[in-house]
Amino acid sequence: MLISRTLLRSTLPIALALTPFAVQAQSTEELTEMVEVEAASGAYMGSVLVARGDEVLLDQAWGSANLEWDIANTSDTRFRIGSVTKQFTAVSILLLQERGLINIEDPISKYIEDAPESWAKITVRDLLQHTSGIPNLTSLDSFGTQKFLPTSQDELIATFSGLPLEFEPNSEWRYSNSNFVLLSRMVETASKMSYQDFVKTNLFDPLGMKSTGIDRSAEILPKRAAGYSPSDDGIINAEYVNMAIPTGAGALYSSTGDLLKWQRGLFGGKVLSEASMTQLTTPSEFEAVAGAKYALGLLVTDTPEGRSIWHGGGIEGFNAFLGYDPDTKVTVVVLANLNGGSASKLGMGLLEATREK
Repeated sequence: MLISRTLLRSTLPIALALTPFAVQAQSTEELTEMVEVEAASGAYMGSVLVARGDEVLLDQAWGSANLEWDIANTSDTRFRIGSVTKQFTAVSILLLQERGLINIEDPISKYIEDAPESWAKITVRDLLQHTSGIPNLTSLDSFGTQKFLPTSQDELIATFSGLPLEFEPNSEWRYSNSNFVLLSRMVETASKMSYQDFVKTNLFDPLGMKSTGIDRSAEILPKRAAGYSPSDDGIINAEYVNMAIPTGAGALYSSTGDLLKWQRGLFGGKVLSEASMTQLTTPSEFEAVAGAKYALGLLVTDTPEGRSIWHGGGIEGFNAFLGYDPDTKVTVVVLANLNGGSASKLGMGLLEATREK
């Protein structure tokens, strides 16, 4: 989830204005050098993990988890992951579908109480693949102030539920965090659990993801990185954002190791059925960003070199990239606690570099 409109414009959600790295860098030393170059430029600090199947090729951290105390990032530092959260929400919806509690082809009015009449043609699938037409709440003028304030889920939904649709449902693609706020509500309504409890019980605990959860600003969370942003005067502390707002659109924190567990579990058949995995990774017909198409909480890029299934994320002070190549079984995780495009630049570069030609 990209909270700031300025941040949205600069890193949407993975706006791939990227310079590709040289490919076929197979050794740990070569992969490390790719990250070293970006870190040495001052544009990146964070943690990176690259694995091919069960083999970890790179697991290293750069820069500071806390600049004021000069505490280094490590491989088990916890970072906010922004919109990488969306795939966990999409998987939750598909789990609930497997249990007969949700059907993604249903209109959302079946699951959202008091849905406005303008939402009548919007399906759950439209929310999952950003084809609903519902305006993006983080792009609204009011959000610049709202993000600082205590805001309930009902209040958040009310900020966009009365607005006209931006286009006819399923007629085009446009990224909207509002979609995943509504999906978070559906998870809670269908499961009769909080979103936090549902993902912990059904996703994190079964996969042993002990360093992943909903970020709460007030919580004392060991190994949590502080978030930073670039400025004309150098690196500064990132703006505050009320972490009760993003919910299933961007509220999770995680570590590189936990996200590798997630990839191995998800693509290893431990989370969803084969039919649900097909739904999760089948993109809509609309181009989303930089040649990629949007599936359900995931982006899919098909090129002659292979398929990449991925997502990026950004929130004040943090950027993230999580990618997977189903042919080579390569996972790339790049987590950053300094805003900018480096997480996605490195993520896509490392994913391409580890492909076996």
